[in-house]
Amino acid sequence: MGLIKNCKETSVLVTQSLDHGLTFHERIAMKLHLMICRNCARFMKQMHLLRSWLRIENEAEQPGLTDEARQRIAGKLREEE
Repeated sequence: MGLIKNCKETSVLVTQSLDHGLTFHERIAMKLHLMICRNCARFMKQMHLLRSWLRIENEAEQPGLTDEARQRIAGKLREEE
């Protein structure tokens, strides 16, 4: 792979950078492309935004049952006794 990337290769690098990081060569190639391609730069911003939204959603979720679900289960157990 050369230093100059096309949009398809850059979108793969953007996604990989969010998941597990890139090598020095890959980071340079991605940044060079992002400097000249407005669409790929927009794609990267959108990916960061989506990731931040998902992080907020996941942090809001708490493991376990809701109080309503616990009450329903307790009611069903009482009915069967």
